[in-house]
Formats: sequence, C-alpha cells, structure tokens
Amino acid sequence: MDKKNFLEVLGEAKTLEFGAARIEDIKNEIKQFQDALDTKANEVVHTTNTGAWEELIPTNVLNPEILDLIPQYSMLLPKLPWNHGTNMAISEKVALVGEASIFEGNSEWTTGSAYPADPTAPNISTGSITISQGQFKLDVAISRRELNYSIGQLESTVRDRLNRSAARTIDAVIINGDSATSGNVNFDGGTPAATSYYLEVDWGIREVAISDSNTHNVGTLDDQDFLDMLDLVGDYAAEIGNLLFILPRNVYNKALGLTNLKTYDKAENQATILSGILANIYGVDMLVHRDMPALAQATGKVSNTGGSNTVGQFALIYKPAVQYGYGQVVDIELTRVAGKGIMLTATFEFGFAIAYEDAGLDKTVALWINVTV
Repeated sequence: MDKKNFLEVLGEAKTLEFGAARIEDIKNEIKQFQDALDTKANEVVHTTNTGAWEELIPTNVLNPEILDLIPQYSMLLPKLPWNHGTNMAISEKVALVGEASIFEGNSEWTTGSAYPADPTAPNISTGSITISQGQFKLDVAISRRELNYSIGQLESTVRDRLNRSAARTIDAVIINGDSATSGNVNFDGGTPAATSYYLEVDWGIREVAISDSNTHNVGTLDDQDFLDMLDLVGDYAAEIGNLLFILPRNVYNKALGLTNLKTYDKAENQATILSGILANIYGVDMLVHRDMPALAQATGKVSNTGGSNTVGQFALIYKPAVQYGYGQVVDIELTRVAGKGIMLTATFEFGFAIAYEDAGLDKTVALWINVTV
C-alpha cells in the first residue's frame, strides 16, 4: 500500500473516482491491511514478522494522546444503564434507592378532625455500594527498524485494537472479577498470576452468584432450565426487559438444539432452525460472550488444572444492578528505548459494583452450573 492515508483511499473509492480495476486494487490493499493486524503473543513488532506491520506503520503518527473508550466495541457494557461517568475517585460510594411500597386504599375525610401523619409509615429503602477502580495496562513493543522502513497507516489500527482490547477487558472483569488469591472462581486450586485482570475488581457476576449459592445445577440442558433460572432473581423475573442471559458459545450451541427453540411450527420464518440465531428466550435477551468460561468444574469455578474443567455454565443478571464508572479513560504513552525502538503503553482505570440485596433489592444475579456440553 502506498503512502496515501488509508482512509483517504477508502474515501476516493466511495466517490467512485476510480474504475473497476482500481477498486479491485483497493480491496486487495484492505485485505492486506486486515491480514496484518495479528502478531504473536509477547512479540515485538519488527520487520521480519513475515510482512506483518511493515506496510502499516508510519513514523509520524505515534504521538501520546488520550483516547475515549469506544462503547460500541463492548458487548456487555452498552446493555448496563448505570454509568457513573469518568474521573471517579479511587474508591467511591454511590447511592442506591429502593422502591416504595404499593399504595394503600383511601377513604373520604368525613370526621372534621385533623388527620395526623402516620409516624410508623415505612420509608423508601436507601443504601450505597462502593465502586473501587481497578488498574489495567497493555504494552506494544515496536522496533526502530520497523519504524524507519514502514510506510503504512498505523494510527487507526492502534486506536481500533487498543479500544477493542479495553472494551473486552471491561466486559470480562464484570463477568469474572474476583480478587481472591485462593479459591478464585477463575483459578481454583492455585494462585493466579499477580497481573491477572480479574484480580483488579472484586465481586463479578460469577463470584457473587457462586458465593451466595444462587446457582442451579443443570445437567442436560432443556427448556425448563431457563424458566427455573428466572426464579432465582425473585421479583425481577417480572421485569423481562431488564434481564439478560450471558452464555459461552458452547452452551449457546446447546440451546440452539432445543426442540422448542428450533421448530418451524412455533415461529414460522423466525424459527431458529431457519435463522440460525437465538436472540432471546422467554422474552429475555441473550448475549453470547467469549469471556464467559466455556468449561468449568461442577461448582462453577474454573480449575487451574485444565482437565478438571468439563462442564459449562451461564448467567442471568438484572441489568440495573451493575453500577460502574471510570477513574481514567484510555491513555496512550510512548517510551523510547535507545537504539531499539518504542514501547507503546495503554492504561485505563475502571470499577464496578453489583447491587445484590441492597436497599431492599432482591437477588440480582444467578448462575446455571454443571451444564453438560
């Protein structure tokens, strides 16, 4: 690809200033651009990476800058309504307000005497939970030679990949957050690495459900399991629009095979057997997430011994229960390594808390465990 800005090339294609041959060239350039996005884990970006990056990285676009987290990259976060914004304190309490009771019956005032206020009338339940910020970091090393000889456009690639990674990290820590170094729901039977993302913010969806035993042992998945799960969130089962199933891909695939979900006579052209898509079940939206563990132990915890993880799981959450916010949005810094190149470091701070039986609220998360997959 020549030195022309990648986005400019796309713009020219859109205005149809080129003929079919040039448009085909652009398609090939886009494919090369996409094919070059991946490098091996923990590897410096350099000129002998079988061509990867050398046609992408210019010398004049890697400048320190602050990037806003792009919400559309997250699968889970846009579904959660309680965003407390940015620049939160390291640890900050946020208020919770429960519900008032149902109105009581009334009668006409006929006695003529004053009607005193009822001193025993119940107040609306209130409370608070604390959001503590976790710290997250990602490094990308780029060699000096790669910088000197590359001619392509990296800025948009860096923005895209770092924001996607940050968004995925946020989703994953909400699902898997657990700060325990022993019996961790993500590394049971061992001690997690100190830099494990899930240690940064405690009490994620899975840990809350497992710790309170708000789980259901499934075995062979069937339609009734989804109905039973709704019982574990109490009165919130009536608020279908505020509930969300979170499944790993293997449990989702099992659900696709359930007879009541795929037959044509029940849904005609919307049937799963025709569309291949299961967007919700019994009115509750479904989210298939790569960071909901596909395999775990029967307890719901993922063992540090891979062979012990043989069954699946999936979660149900009451979406307004998740309170979250940012201490710092994504910040990109450059460190020059003399004679070698640069280290690009992206950092951000994010925290959340799940309101669970607080301020008169019911249980707000549940986990289905021991799913045969």
